[in-house]
Amino acid sequence: MDLSEQQVGRVWVVTARGRLDGATSGQFAQQMEALVTGTEPRLVVDFSGVEFVSSAGLRVVLGLVKKVKTLKGALALCAVQPAVREVLEITGFAGMIDIHPERATALTALS
Repeated sequence: MDLSEQQVGRVWVVTARGRLDGATSGQFAQQMEALVTGTEPRLVVDFSGVEFVSSAGLRVVLGLVKKVKTLKGALALCAVQPAVREVLEITGFAGMIDIHPERATALTALS
């Protein structure tokens, strides 16, 4: 998995590419945890390049959601591919995470 990050105002935008599975979930968790610091962290994760999410990937996302909420922050996904969106909906994750069709709307929501 390839991750790149940039800060836009108070919001960290992470662009993810590849598969979020057992082989890559540790790297994803480590990089995301590094951005979830201080109070009220704000993260937008661009999933436009993520074509697959396994149960290991879902666990990492759930842990990230919980940590951000504990710190009274906000987390949003954007540009989620249809196959990944279906997994998020079937597992109930879509109800726990703000999902936006594009990066601009996610940034507006978290700014």
